[in-house]
Amino acid sequence: MDNYSILSKAIGDTFEPQLDEFIDSVNFDVNAEFSEKFERKMDKLIRRRNKPYFNLICTGGRRAACIVAAIIILSASSLSVEAVREVVHDFFMSIFGDHTDVSVSINTEKDYPVTIEEEYAISNLPDGFELSDYNRDSGTIFAAYFYGDKYIFFEQFVHDSYLVNFDNEHSELEYYTDESGQEYLIQSTNHDFCISWDNGEYIFKITSNLNKKDTLSFCKSTKSK
Repeated sequence: MDNYSILSKAIGDTFEPQLDEFIDSVNFDVNAEFSEKFERKMDKLIRRRNKPYFNLICTGGRRAACIVAAIIILSASSLSVEAVREVVHDFFMSIFGDHTDVSVSINTEKDYPVTIEEEYAISNLPDGFELSDYNRDSGTIFAAYFYGDKYIFFEQFVHDSYLVNFDNEHSELEYYTDESGQEYLIQSTNHDFCISWDNGEYIFKITSNLNKKDTLSFCKSTKSK
């Protein structure tokens, strides 16, 4: 046995019994509860890990390759498809087989807020809807309103924290510009509408199982508190 092996064995014989004794003495709180925000993040990570495309984007190099491929596809499409060309102005869409990831194409010349400095809210909530959940951190705000089985979810993001996943198999994406020139990205499913837009400072998203007209009216009525 060489000197290194002798030294390793001596260290193990000395410290392992003490380590075992220390571990046995530690009281672990098996009843610990995680925060709702932590649980949501873990659920999101688990869902992403189970996606069939996870192996394609699990490293920085692979994600970069996917982004480059998406840019090429979008650039080619935007030459001929007006709807896609307009969407590219505000949102970057990474298109996969069963979903589309939507993020923000940030204008590097503009100084966007890195934290939420000004809070917005829907100003024309219908009668009967009550706030049932509210969460805020430095970069996001989430508010949920319910009236029976009807719901309205309002979200506000700084540009750096905005990333939305749309299911391509059970929804449709369309682009809409209102009379004031504000642009909206609308996802329609068989049970609700999800509308995202950029007001030049923050990104907003409203999801509701009311009709599209009402959901758009909530977007247009969103104002600073």
